[in-house]
Amino acid sequence: MRLSIPMLAFALLTAGFLWPAEEAINGLGLHWTVAWCLLGFLHGVQRWLATERKQVEFDWLDIGVLLIAVGHVVSTMIVFQVSGDRRSALNLTFEWIGLVIAWRIFRSLFRDPPYAGQAIAVVIAIVVGLSCYGIWQHHVFYAEQAEWYLNLRNELDQVLASRDAAHFNRLNEITRQFQERDIPVSGAGRILWENRLLNSSEPFATFSLANTLAGILAAGLVMLVGQVFTAPDQQQKNSRLRTLTLTIEMFLIAYCLILTKSRSAWLGTAVGLSILFLRRIRLPSVKYTIQRFIGGGFIAATVVVIAIVVGGIDKEVILESPRSLQFRLFYWVGTAKLLRNLPLTGAGPGNFRQVYLQYKSDETSEEIRDPHNFVLDAWSSSGMIGLAGLLLITGWILWRLLRDNAKRSAEEIGNVIRRSPPADRPLQTVTAGILGGFLLQIAWNWLNGSDEWTTEPTRLLLLGGLLLAFLRGGFAFTPVDSAACLAAVSAVMVNLMAASGFEIPTVMLTVLVCLAAAVGGNGGQTPFAWRHWNLAGAGLCLMLGCVVVKFGLMPVTLAAYHVRAGNMLVTGPQNTPKAVEQFQDAAHADPQSVTPRQRLVEVLAYPLSEAVFLRATSREREGFDEADRRLADEALDACERLIVADRRNSFSYGLRAEVRWNAAIVKADKQLQNLAIQDLKTAVQLYPSSTAAWYNLAQRLAATTINDQDEARKAARRALQLDELNHAWGHSDRFLADEQRKQIERMAGL
Repeated sequence: MRLSIPMLAFALLTAGFLWPAEEAINGLGLHWTVAWCLLGFLHGVQRWLATERKQVEFDWLDIGVLLIAVGHVVSTMIVFQVSGDRRSALNLTFEWIGLVIAWRIFRSLFRDPPYAGQAIAVVIAIVVGLSCYGIWQHHVFYAEQAEWYLNLRNELDQVLASRDAAHFNRLNEITRQFQERDIPVSGAGRILWENRLLNSSEPFATFSLANTLAGILAAGLVMLVGQVFTAPDQQQKNSRLRTLTLTIEMFLIAYCLILTKSRSAWLGTAVGLSILFLRRIRLPSVKYTIQRFIGGGFIAATVVVIAIVVGGIDKEVILESPRSLQFRLFYWVGTAKLLRNLPLTGAGPGNFRQVYLQYKSDETSEEIRDPHNFVLDAWSSSGMIGLAGLLLITGWILWRLLRDNAKRSAEEIGNVIRRSPPADRPLQTVTAGILGGFLLQIAWNWLNGSDEWTTEPTRLLLLGGLLLAFLRGGFAFTPVDSAACLAAVSAVMVNLMAASGFEIPTVMLTVLVCLAAAVGGNGGQTPFAWRHWNLAGAGLCLMLGCVVVKFGLMPVTLAAYHVRAGNMLVTGPQNTPKAVEQFQDAAHADPQSVTPRQRLVEVLAYPLSEAVFLRATSREREGFDEADRRLADEALDACERLIVADRRNSFSYGLRAEVRWNAAIVKADKQLQNLAIQDLKTAVQLYPSSTAAWYNLAQRLAATTINDQDEARKAARRALQLDELNHAWGHSDRFLADEQRKQIERMAGL
């Protein structure tokens, strides 16, 4: 089978749904950015060599998408100047470069209407597959995973309680299994992880969050309904098999959407369907449209009843709605304060959390990665430039939705059906594209040493969408109704008003594909007829691909390999020096990354604190030897490199304060003790709502005689105030332990 640009584009589109796109901030999807750059190069060369269409066209939508990417570039430059988290900023900027290239490719392809219909068929097929996978997770995966985890968790607790050296190997084995799955062994992270596994059942499919899946499902459901509710004179001839498969597809997507318990996605779906209804109601066949909507309403009601019966919806989903909205308001108020101080460039891509914590409300506990609102997220990530681009796109969508062009749209669709030639082998193109996307994801995981896709056959449930789409004839040329695509975009944007997604590539790729399909070849673009535009664009894509490989993909991949190796070694004390070497190699491989530097400090800080503890509890009161002092110096140097990697991170200052305090004891240096207290003060300035930070500050101030004890009492009272708020709001992962609370009450003079 001969490869083609549409086939490769559909493969990359499919692959974009098969990885946890929320981790784009960590560089997990940079290989797909490189792939889009290479495809952009091939597409540009192909158009340059073609005998027709050598010109390049742009319109307001293109300018809006480009402004968002430019805003990311500018804000990233500011992050480098202020020494923020440079790696996260680069990763998300590279992702937006890939999105711009994908946008241009799809806009070019969709000038041939059959390709737009095929792309929408690909999206719907994948959404149906994600629904199958999500339903399986809800009914099977959570129970199996909970049983596996509880068995190991109980065994680990027994091993830790026994303190028997004979159980040491088993302890390391269990810890290693948890680390491979990123499961916290102790602390607040363990509580949050257990709550998510044991107390929730929301499906997330291939993503990390149920809200991300919900937004994709909302778009897919609206597009599918838009296809079903096309006017009779534009309907393809329905067979019983096609009607049955369409009904099954709508049922699966709607049921999985309900299981996600994402109220914002439900609202987005309602808005999208309402837009479809209002557009269809203007068509001559009002009776036909109303009949279809009544049928769809019956299916939706059936899905809701089934979800209630099997426990997919409970009263807490409804009763907790005001509380969820409260927290969203807290997030937005804190973000508004942030943007008031950084209006031009925002916090920078991937740097929201570090800066936001300075403005976080005391009543909230979650250290959010984004403001849960796509407008605020665009402003925070890409500054005023990116915000202008987003507003331009949003304004264009509203303008198209408010235009009274339903009748003209219907006529345009009819003309497309009559005049457009059928696509070249649509079944082969789309099927090869979807299967190619699966193979690309499997190959990349295999190259990175992961057998996840070969040992977990349940993921093949995603292919259920491909099968159902094939049965209903979805790969035949289906005309794309711009109203359905714009309604799908509207559904996603309503969801993003209260959820993450602006910096999640898969979500934004879905939005851009729907937008490109809605515009098609009638976007009113201004042509630039220079013959070599396409060749210049191809060269730019190739250059950008090389930049992403050199400054993104290679350092991120190498650093991640060394960090994984270090994490595996750190479980055994005899392997600590080797783990240190791995983290040092990771830091050398990626000079911009914070993670290996933080892990290095954590690994060195533990034996240093252990040495201080053993000396304090030893009866002989032996002094520290030269090895302890060398360890202290090494840990201090690692702390300096960590702070340089991200000067806006409060946790880095708290970590350095711990190292400096213990180093002061080892080296008998009062100056280091003072510097440790200064670090703790910086930590509470950057994170004033952190109970742990205020507790540590009060504890250190009370332990020294050179500081005013009134300051220690103030810090203790602040820690108590925050702890009381956490109890009032039920943030159990933030509670002070009973012994800590008694200690802090004594410090506060209560």
